[in-house]
Amino acid sequence: MMNNLPIAIYGAGGNGQKIYHALSEHGIKIEFFVDLYTQETEYQGCPIYKPDNIANKNVTMLVSVSCTSEAIKQDLIGVGVQECLNMNEIINSYPYVLERFISKDYRAKLISSTQNDKEQLTWLKERLSDDESKKCLDDIIAFRSSPSSESYVENDWQTQYFPPWLLKLPLWKKGINFIDCGSYIGDTLASAAQVLKEADIQLNTMQCFEPDPKNFHLLNKTAKELVSQGIKTYLFPCGVWEENTILSFSADLSQGKFADSQQITDNNLLLPVIALDDTSIASAVNFIKMDIEGAEPHALKGAKEIITHQSPLLAISVYHEPAHLWQIAQQIESYNPNYEYKLHCHGDFGLEIILYAIPK
Repeated sequence: MMNNLPIAIYGAGGNGQKIYHALSEHGIKIEFFVDLYTQETEYQGCPIYKPDNIANKNVTMLVSVSCTSEAIKQDLIGVGVQECLNMNEIINSYPYVLERFISKDYRAKLISSTQNDKEQLTWLKERLSDDESKKCLDDIIAFRSSPSSESYVENDWQTQYFPPWLLKLPLWKKGINFIDCGSYIGDTLASAAQVLKEADIQLNTMQCFEPDPKNFHLLNKTAKELVSQGIKTYLFPCGVWEENTILSFSADLSQGKFADSQQITDNNLLLPVIALDDTSIASAVNFIKMDIEGAEPHALKGAKEIITHQSPLLAISVYHEPAHLWQIAQQIESYNPNYEYKLHCHGDFGLEIILYAIPK
């Protein structure tokens, strides 16, 4: 234990539960969870409190929330929690926790990718425009070659999709016309509204694509809360793909995923998908973000004309399949060679890896 303080976990979802079991197996008692959203009051006998009703602040709080654990850590310290660890620090302090997040099959898949894709990864490194991105790639390759706490790729704590250097680009003199593919419940929408306002960058329009009906309902709620800021938000209850069609959508997953079929099962829905070239070609788009659970190559194909002729900045998730790390850069390069690239790891466990394609 850190400083021999009792241990508590912030976040009672999947991450928090994995950390709970990992520590419990090593004889470490968890005193309680803290969670903002759950309606549950306990997990396997361990009490769950709301952040405004923490039973004991004289604890070491392990912040399990993906991507934002450092920001939450600072908030908790600000309200008097004695000690907090972000996700990077949790892995460093309790290395065995990592085993809960990387299955044997996934570990083998990562190792195989680095062995088989050496030439392509070298190609990618040669096209990265700065030393920070090249180091990020080296760190990813080292972790995938031998996944462990020693090679762990740390979250860079920069705001996902809006790192500081991006906000300084001259591309935004007339504001941003944003396409958000995989809008989820509006987290990127809310982040864009806040970050761009602080940077004094005008968010002209935001087109949000989200196929999951439950998520779309919450996305709509988020958008309505931002109406007072004057942001022109357009919400589309569909996914993005290489063509306009109907596809099978796995709605039973915590993050839904399309399959290239129209087969219906008990856990699937048939939902529409569109090609951006057919819906947004006249939108003067200058920023496209994609985080769509592995469908990024299909969606990029459906945005080929926009990428070729309008050269928007692209922020694309490249971690859903190991080979996407280099394949997506090659795909963009084939559509428009006038891009330079940066790479960031904005998440935990080697996830939330974003390739930024910046028009020259």
